[in-house]
Amino acid sequence: MSSSGDLEGRSLDSVLKTKMPALGIDLGGTKLKAALVCDQKLMSEPKRIPTPRGADKIIDALLQIIAEFRKDHLIAGVGIATAGIVDFSTGQVIGSTGNLPGWEGTRVKALIEGRTMLPVVVENDANAAAYGEFRAAGLENKSCIVAITVGTGIGGGIILNGKLHRGAHWAAGEVGHLRIALDNRRLCTCGLWDCWESFAAGRGLVMTCQEILAGMTAGQSPIAQHADQLTTDEVVEAAFAGDIIAGRAMSMWHEHLCAGLVTLAHTLDPDCFVVSGGMSEFIDFGLLRELLSDRCLPRAGEKLEIHQSVLGMDSGLIGAAQLLLDSLVSSVGSRA
Repeated sequence: MSSSGDLEGRSLDSVLKTKMPALGIDLGGTKLKAALVCDQKLMSEPKRIPTPRGADKIIDALLQIIAEFRKDHLIAGVGIATAGIVDFSTGQVIGSTGNLPGWEGTRVKALIEGRTMLPVVVENDANAAAYGEFRAAGLENKSCIVAITVGTGIGGGIILNGKLHRGAHWAAGEVGHLRIALDNRRLCTCGLWDCWESFAAGRGLVMTCQEILAGMTAGQSPIAQHADQLTTDEVVEAAFAGDIIAGRAMSMWHEHLCAGLVTLAHTLDPDCFVVSGGMSEFIDFGLLRELLSDRCLPRAGEKLEIHQSVLGMDSGLIGAAQLLLDSLVSSVGSRA
């Protein structure tokens, strides 16, 4: 049986930890990024290392970067944002992601806590980004927020009445796999056909441009001469330089973005969308708001807001760390 002194010591320890920064880690398919976070802000320059291949090597890399930060800083704990479906209650990756082979089934929370003796939370990267944006943008008065991350793929996170909605099977927010066409035109990396991200993510923009370029010559559009090797940046740069074909692809891309947002608007009736990710800097938000208003039922669309990210590419890292810090505050409050 614990003595009152033991309980008081643990309570004091929890209180002190809520005043410390947390280490936020964003684990992606190509790189691992980490930084100290407090009050929804970065407290250090992010450190980046290439993501190793294989679960054991990833865990070793996480432990190494945690140890490096602990050499110079006292930290309250670690928040990890990772691709894949995560059982938040156990911190185990239960859904695979093609970007991290062998990661499914990894008991990330247990492995890191057991080696560091620090509190750890593990969250899906899009959920973590949603939480980071929600806290940093001061959206606590909103009843429903849908955060969309648009990059190589599309991720999503849903905040209902101030809490992340993770779903009955921890898979809520997988909005990139909404089906927006019925003719099996594009095979998504998930193995399904015509997912939203196969049209509205970065690779979707490229595929749209390639479809328009079919049969065209370099005289009609300079990018036609290497259409089969196009990159997202080349399409965007060509559009900004006045290329008519690339401009048409960008217009269609906005239509594709809108298609998924309309479905979410009619399903969830959110107060607002928050859009982040590497592709978000190329979005014409004025055009997107106009398209959304035109294509939504009046009650769903007339007051619907669309915000650009306030945290940029650090939203997942900051959100994961803030989840850890807020969980410590909550645990202290529950003992009071």
